[in-house]
Amino acid sequence: MFDIFFVFFLTLVVRIWSTLVGGGGSITIPALLFLGLPADQAIATNRLSALSNIVSILKFHKQKQVVWGLGLFLAVFAGSGAAFGSYLVVSVDSDILEKGIGVILLLSLPMLVLSRNMGVKEKAIKLTKIKNAGGAILMLALGILGGFFSSTGIWFSYVYLIYYGLTFIQTAATRKLAGLAMVSTSLAIFIPAGIIDWTLGLSMMVGGGIGGWVSAHYAQKLGNIWIKYLFSIMVFASAVKILIF
Repeated sequence: MFDIFFVFFLTLVVRIWSTLVGGGGSITIPALLFLGLPADQAIATNRLSALSNIVSILKFHKQKQVVWGLGLFLAVFAGSGAAFGSYLVVSVDSDILEKGIGVILLLSLPMLVLSRNMGVKEKAIKLTKIKNAGGAILMLALGILGGFFSSTGIWFSYVYLIYYGLTFIQTAATRKLAGLAMVSTSLAIFIPAGIIDWTLGLSMMVGGGIGGWVSAHYAQKLGNIWIKYLFSIMVFASAVKILIF
């Protein structure tokens, strides 16, 4: 019972800020590893809990922050990549996965050098066929990494913030569509493989749903500038965790 309540409250708290800035897996996956789950089970269980993002998508939709056309387009490629990445999870040694998680977090450091106005104001980006082809390739590659390591939320923000010029709030809202696609394709592999801890996963899903709703509800009041600060802190904290621990 301690494990169930622990992951419930942990996911609730983590999802309050990770809904806006990403990187929640850098906390929840190590927590599941700490509770004794092998790396593949930790990744799969964490992916199940991410279904709770449906709650925040609905909340962001009411606020008109979801860029549906772009989000659904990129979600197709992210989901396809995640299917392949998830296949690797059930095929590769758990020790390699743990090391990979650490590398992914360390490589998130470049996000600290965000340009001054990035994500604060929406930029007008001309969506050409070449532009969208590049976005599709980026999302496919990130989908593979996300399906494999399940800790690449910060990397996805690059595509929406830099490549497509969205604000932080729009990024937080629209990125969830790709996340949901990745969850769906990953679970199609993880469930038959029998590597999900359903008790912990469902507890995390409930906690994540509550945390995601609270976060999306107060996103506009918080504003893009403060979310940018939170984003930078998240990247720094993740890097310190890897470098020191």
